[in-house]
Amino acid sequence: LGGRKSRRTSSTAARRPLSSRSATGEQQKRATMASPRSPLSPRPPPSPGQDDTEAWRAKFVHFYQTNAPSKAKFVNDKMMAKWKGRYKELYSNLERKYGPLGAPTSPPRPPSRPGSGRAFGGRGKRTVADLSSEFEALVNKARRECPDNKAPLDLVDAKLTAAENGLETSTFTVCARIRPKLKQDEGDEDFVCVVPGEHGRAARCLVPRVSITGRPKLDEARSELDWTWGPNADEDNIFDAVGRPLVHRALDGQVGVIFAYGQTGSGKTHTMSNLMERVVGELFKSGAAANVMRHRKISFSYCEILGSDANDCLSPSHDAVKIGEMLDGRVVLKNLSEHEVEDAAQMHALVKKAAATRSTESTARNDTSSRSHGIGIVTVAPPEGCALAGKLYVIDLAGSERAADSKDHDQQRLEETKAINISLMALKECIRARTKASRPGAARSVHIPYRRAKLTQVMKDVFDVASPRLCATVVLACVAPTARDVDHSKNTLSYAAPLKVAVEAAPHLQRDDRDPALWATTQLIEWVAETAPCTMEQAKQIVNQNTGVQFCAVSESALFARCAAAELDAKQSKKLYGALWTAVIDAKTRNRRPDGTIITEEDEAREKAEKAQALRDKAALWKEREKTLRSDF
Repeated sequence: LGGRKSRRTSSTAARRPLSSRSATGEQQKRATMASPRSPLSPRPPPSPGQDDTEAWRAKFVHFYQTNAPSKAKFVNDKMMAKWKGRYKELYSNLERKYGPLGAPTSPPRPPSRPGSGRAFGGRGKRTVADLSSEFEALVNKARRECPDNKAPLDLVDAKLTAAENGLETSTFTVCARIRPKLKQDEGDEDFVCVVPGEHGRAARCLVPRVSITGRPKLDEARSELDWTWGPNADEDNIFDAVGRPLVHRALDGQVGVIFAYGQTGSGKTHTMSNLMERVVGELFKSGAAANVMRHRKISFSYCEILGSDANDCLSPSHDAVKIGEMLDGRVVLKNLSEHEVEDAAQMHALVKKAAATRSTESTARNDTSSRSHGIGIVTVAPPEGCALAGKLYVIDLAGSERAADSKDHDQQRLEETKAINISLMALKECIRARTKASRPGAARSVHIPYRRAKLTQVMKDVFDVASPRLCATVVLACVAPTARDVDHSKNTLSYAAPLKVAVEAAPHLQRDDRDPALWATTQLIEWVAETAPCTMEQAKQIVNQNTGVQFCAVSESALFARCAAAELDAKQSKKLYGALWTAVIDAKTRNRRPDGTIITEEDEAREKAEKAQALRDKAALWKEREKTLRSDF
């Protein structure tokens, strides 16, 4: 039997190919030389007990350094706590995956899919980085028709009126800014692929893709906006187009809001810092503003919002700020300090101090990522006799992040990212709902969830349909230009573009004769003379040849100045302004039927009476049915 077994074994070895026999011998030789008992391999730590955590830690580190050096970083407190009491089981798993100590084996690669080889060579799938030069040529060819023009200066004020819908009391201007390439953008996937559209009214994401045959192609994602600034944009042009109009809104006792949204590292803080510097210069420039500053004071506050918490960035103790509403609907920020400023240097110092105390953390995309919403509030006191103080909100939103950017965050960073995304979604919902509420007949049926987040609650004047003054909001989407960030840039523009919702009138909208924004000049003069009351000559001087829309857009302070010039007292001026805005708000909230016709007060009373009679008839019918049922049984 032994002889037959020996002959069978030898014959089997003889039939094995020579290359296979030599390979097997070489593997055995290497395993023997590199085994733990060989003097060529490093001596492992002694076998520890099952609960000796530190000894097992040293053994795991030694194993990884010998068989898989790149994986040694996984030996940490979290791993040791997870496998406590089962260290032998973990060590066995590592030996099965990486081979015995000193004889490492590489894990098997997954089988390649058919057609996944590199085109015309079969050396693996081609990537965007491999074809970066070809993609740059395609992008340069596509962007030749995309001039980087300067934005028009009436970008914000052009949205104030819509003739068929009356006065737009709250407008939204949506723009984008593409930052230039930075020093760290030097990789193979850091070529430019986000460019302005034709005439600056759109942003184009030229997303690089590699076809199944390995050829480069561009998939265009186009976002229609009010304006898009390219990498070479002039800071002064950005301020002239969207910053200066908001400053003058605040000086006139109205509300102006500008906020920057985008990926962390896309240039939001840089843009808002330059904008704030020019805001200060506009507020305290010599000449026009000198007369304003002589009789009115300007104060500055700055708070940051982290989720549901708010802090004062200008107080020495970083006090907590409580955000709430008064019984009359006014939003108050309790414990937020207000600093009266007298010149530009003093306000610059406050802005610098606020920026230094704001919360920042290092993330995968930015070493100094803003982890809170920073809100700078400029308050301009009203003139004597007026009630409404002008407000300018300069908001630097926290950087948005995708799941891929936050996969390495700790628990605290993840909670911050979650809170940031919740507030950003609430902001988007509020803007879209407010725009929808501007449509005739929709104000009463549309819910605007501004109380859902502290950020939107601070901006209540912007979203409240019954706000007694004009509000203008500018959304500035900041995006990175490179292919590495193109997916995030596309998401940012997808967030911002829907905010540019046109306020459309109904196809057959019935004209509202009680809407002062639709009145002619003669009708307006008659109304002013009757409401103030005053003479027709005084009414003509107050109206100053304005149309209805133009007169409704006059600020409280400007209307009071006209009334004073026409020799009306403060009581008459206040009565006139209150009656004007009551009529404006009534027109915005007036009920309409789906076909665009107005539901008058008489119609509402009649429909209410008809519904009440229908309920009474139904109750009487059920009462008769109950009598019938009782008689039958």
